[in-house]
Amino acid sequence: MISHIKNLPSSTIIIFIVVLTILSIAILTPILSMILFGAILAYYVRYVCRKIRPKVKYNTLAVLLGMIMLAVPIILLLYFTLSQFISIAGLLFGSLQQAATASNFDTTQLSQAIHNLGFSNDITQSIVDSIKSWIAQSISYIAGYTISLISSIPVLAAQVLILIFSVFYFARDGDKVIQYIKDVVPDADKGFYQRVLDSADDVLKSIIVGNIIPAVILGVLSGIVYYFLGYHYVILLAIVSGIAMFIPVIGPWIVYGAIGLFSILTGNTLQGVLVIVFGWIIETSTDFYIRPRISVQYSEIHPLIFLLGFIYGAVTMGVPGLFIGPMILGVTYAAFKVYRDEKLKEDAEKSSKIG
Repeated sequence: MISHIKNLPSSTIIIFIVVLTILSIAILTPILSMILFGAILAYYVRYVCRKIRPKVKYNTLAVLLGMIMLAVPIILLLYFTLSQFISIAGLLFGSLQQAATASNFDTTQLSQAIHNLGFSNDITQSIVDSIKSWIAQSISYIAGYTISLISSIPVLAAQVLILIFSVFYFARDGDKVIQYIKDVVPDADKGFYQRVLDSADDVLKSIIVGNIIPAVILGVLSGIVYYFLGYHYVILLAIVSGIAMFIPVIGPWIVYGAIGLFSILTGNTLQGVLVIVFGWIIETSTDFYIRPRISVQYSEIHPLIFLLGFIYGAVTMGVPGLFIGPMILGVTYAAFKVYRDEKLKEDAEKSSKIG
C-alpha cells in the first residue's frame, strides 16, 4: 500500500495535506492563541535552559527548571498584587455597599468637595445621587463579573494547562520542529527561510524587551509620582500601573484616571490634577517613545509595526496578543523585506550579465 503513495501526483499529496491542515486549524482555533503564545514563551525558556544546561544532567529537567525560573517571579508578583487587592477590597466593600444602599450614609464630605468646585446646591446633590447610583451599579457589575469569572474557571484552567504543555514541548523539542521545517523546505528556498528565521529571532528578543522593560519603567516612574504626591499603597499602585500597561487600549489610565478622579472628588484637586497630568506624560513617553525605541534596537523593523502589533494584537487576542501580534506583523514585515532584497539582488545579477 505504501509503495502506491509514491506514485501519486505531488499535486494530489499537497491538496491532501492542505485539507488536513485546514481541518486541524479549524479544530484548534479556540486554543490556537494559547499554542502560539506557548511557542513564543518557549523561546525564552530555551534561552534560560541554555544557561543552566551545562549544570543539569537531563534536558527535560533543564526545561522544567527554566519554566519555574520564569514563572516564579510572575506568580509572586500576582500573589502580592491580588492579596493586597483582596485586603483593600475587604475594607472598602462595606463602605461601598453602605454608600449604595444605606439611607443614612454621610455624604457631607463628598458634597462639600463637589460644592467647592463651584457647583450650585441642586447640581451638587444631583452629582452626589449619580455617584451613589454609579456605586450601586458598580457593585452589581462586580458581583456579576465575579460569578462569571468563577463559572469560567474550568475553561481558564484548560487554557492554562494547554499553555503549560505548549511551553514545555516547544522548549524541549524546538530543535526537532526547526529541523522538520528545514527538511520540508526546498533547497533553493532555504536561504530565504533562514533569513526570515533570523529576523524572527530578533523580533522575539525585541518583544520581551518591548513589553517587560517599558512596563517596569512605567511602574517605577508612576511609583515615584505617587510617593511625592502623598498617596498610600505606593508599591501596590506602582505594580498595578505597570501591569495595567498590558490592558488593551485603556492601559494605565485605568489607574491614573481612577485615583485622580477620586482625589478631585474628595477635595484634593491639585493632587488629582497632577497625577493625571504626570500619568499622561509617563504613559505617552513610555508607550510612544521608549517601547518602540528599545524594541527596534533588536531588529530593523519599523517602530510602527511593533506599535500596531502590541495594541491590536492585545485587542484581538488579549494578553497573548501582546506577544503574538508583534510576532506575526514583525515576521511578515521581515519576509517581505527579505523577498525584496533577494529580488533586487537577482535583478542586479541579471543586469550585470547582460551588461
